[in-house]
Amino acid sequence: MRRISIALGLGILVCLTGCPPFQKKAAPDFRAQVTTPPPSAGELVAALNDNARKIQSVGCRYLDIDCKEPQPGGLRGWMYCQKPRSFRMTASLAGQTELDMGSNDSEFWYWIRRNEPPYLFHCSHEEFAKGQIRLQVPFQPEWIMEALGMAEYDPAKSYQVVANKNTIELIEPTLLPQGQTVNKITIFTRTQNGMQVTGHVLKDSQNNEICTATILKPQQDAATGAVLPKVVELHWKAEHLKMQLLMPNATVNGMEGQRNPDLYARPNRPEIQSYDLARGFTPSAPGQVRRLSGEPLR
Repeated sequence: MRRISIALGLGILVCLTGCPPFQKKAAPDFRAQVTTPPPSAGELVAALNDNARKIQSVGCRYLDIDCKEPQPGGLRGWMYCQKPRSFRMTASLAGQTELDMGSNDSEFWYWIRRNEPPYLFHCSHEEFAKGQIRLQVPFQPEWIMEALGMAEYDPAKSYQVVANKNTIELIEPTLLPQGQTVNKITIFTRTQNGMQVTGHVLKDSQNNEICTATILKPQQDAATGAVLPKVVELHWKAEHLKMQLLMPNATVNGMEGQRNPDLYARPNRPEIQSYDLARGFTPSAPGQVRRLSGEPLR
C-alpha cells in the first residue's frame, strides 16, 4: 500500500489524469481540415487552446481511484483545480485520509500517510525552479492544467507533428527544472466525430516512457462545451503501476476557491511534521491549523 500511495501521490502531480479529450464541438474549423495532409502544429495548438479558454476551474467532489497494479485496491477522494496554479486533491481509504496534496500561486505540497517518513513536504515554486530539488517523479503545477485541458499552449514554441495511421502526435521538447530534457507528447486519435485527444506521454531524452495517461472516456460540460476526462488510465512503467481515475460529474467554472480561501492553502497541523524541500524542517505556525481532510465549503 505504501508503494501505491507514494506513486499515486507524486504521479498525479506530474500529469494528473492526463489529457482532456477534445471532441467535435471544441474546434469545428480545425477538424474539417484533418484529412491528408495532417494538421500543422499551429492548428493542433489552436484546437487545444480553444478548449482551454472555456475553463477557469474544474471540480470533482467524488473522485474514485482504482489501482490495477501491483495489487488491486480502491480509494475515494475529491479534487479541485483553478487557474493559474491552484490545485487540491485528497484521497481516503476506510474513512482515513491517505494523502493530501496541492498547489497555489506560491508553493506546492504533498502529504502521504503511509510514506516513510510521513512528513508534509512543501516547496515554493521559486525555489523549485532553481533546479536544486529532485523529486522521485518530475512535478510542475502547469502540467496539471494542461492535463485537464485548462492551460493554453504557447504558439510561439517549437513543436513537432508526427502522423501515424490512426493517431497524430504533438511533441513538445521541454526542460525540467533539474536540467533533464524530456518530450511531452499529446496524442490525437481519429474518430467518427473528428480528432480527439486520447493521451499524454512523457518521455526522457532516450525515448523511454516515464509515464502515460490514456483517456478511456471523455465528458463534456453542457454550459461551456468544454471537454474533460471522465475515466483516465495512468501507467508508470518503471514502478510497474497502473490505475484508473474516475471523475464523474466534474464541474466547470464553479470557482470553489473563491468561496473557500483555505481550499488551496497548505494544511498546517501540529501533529504532522512539515519539511521544506529547499530549507529543511519548518515549525508549525500557531493559530494556522487547517483541516487536512475537510471538503470545500459549498
